[in-house]
Amino acid sequence: MPKRWTAADYDTYDIIHGFGQVAPGYDRSNDAMTLGMHRRWRRSLCRLAAERFPRNGRWLDIATGTADVLVGVLGERPDLRAVGVDPAAPMLRLAREKLDREVAGVAVPLAQGDCRRLPFPSDSFDAVTISWGIRNVRPFREGLDEIQRVLKPGGVLLVLESGPPESAFVRTFYSFYKRALPWIGEKFGGYRPTFEYYWRSVDRFPSGPKFVEELHEAGYGAAEYKALFGGICYLYSGLKLL
Repeated sequence: MPKRWTAADYDTYDIIHGFGQVAPGYDRSNDAMTLGMHRRWRRSLCRLAAERFPRNGRWLDIATGTADVLVGVLGERPDLRAVGVDPAAPMLRLAREKLDREVAGVAVPLAQGDCRRLPFPSDSFDAVTISWGIRNVRPFREGLDEIQRVLKPGGVLLVLESGPPESAFVRTFYSFYKRALPWIGEKFGGYRPTFEYYWRSVDRFPSGPKFVEELHEAGYGAAEYKALFGGICYLYSGLKLL
C-alpha cells in the first residue's frame, strides 16, 4: 500500500521531476481525471486569448506542458508570435512533437525555464498565459512579479487554475474526486506522488476572489475571474498597468 502523504512530503516534493515523470501519460491522465472537462476549460482560455490578444502580438505561454494552449490559440490566431516555456524538459519534447504535428506552419520557439526567472528581457510580451501552473510556483507572488516584468505596459495576463469549488453541490463531487485522484493518476500517468501533490496544492491555493486580490496586490489592473464548472476551475485575467 502506498504510504500516506504528510505535510513534509508536500513541502519537499520536487515538482519539476514529478512533471517530467508524468509527461508521457500527461494528456491521457488529464482526460481520465477530469472526464475530459479540462479540454472545455482550456477552450475557455483559448477563446478569450483569441479575442483579447493584439494583432501580431508577442505572446508567452508559461507552463506550456504538452502545448495544448499554444495549439488551441494558434489554431484561431496564427498571426501571434508565440513562445512556450516550461521547467520540465520531457514536457517540452512532447510539446515540440505536438506543435510540429498540429500547427506545422507556425514557428513556435520553446525554452526551458522557471516562472520566477524567465529568460526574457523586460517589457517583451503583449500577453502571457499560464494554465495549471501558477499554483506550482513557490512562492507564487514571485511568479506574478516576474510575469509583470516581461509584460509590456497594458499587456494581458490570463491564468487558468484549479481551486476548491464555490458550489456546494460540486464540493461533494470534489471531496470524492480528490481522494480518487492519486489512484487515477497512478493508473493513467504512472507516477502517484504527482497526483498526491496535485490536490493538496489545489486546497492550499487561494482561488476565486482571493486570487483576484493577490493580482491586485501584485499591481495588476482590471483583475477579475470566472468560475468554471461550479468553481472547480477558474479563469483569471489582469492587465499590466501603463
